[in-house]
Amino acid sequence: MASVPLAPQPLPAALLRAAVIHHRLVDAFIQLTRTELARQRDDYARDSLNELLDVLKAQLAVYGPDAVVPSPAGMLTGMPTGLEAANLP
Repeated sequence: MASVPLAPQPLPAALLRAAVIHHRLVDAFIQLTRTELARQRDDYARDSLNELLDVLKAQLAVYGPDAVVPSPAGMLTGMPTGLEAANLP
């Protein structure tokens, strides 16, 4: 008998809260890296920071265009793309 895939289930609130924190930290580290990159004159340091920036941007891209962001009230206003709970048989 073939199994029928179930609809994705929402993620637990604790996981979403952790995702919000992670997203915020990665975004802040990207900004910090860009600031440091603008100050650097050494080519090796600039290359290294550009590589780090690429890694951080890829990490942030995991959240997709509708990334989780906290609202002014502290509530979640979105859900990271692709983070729905899997329904495994």
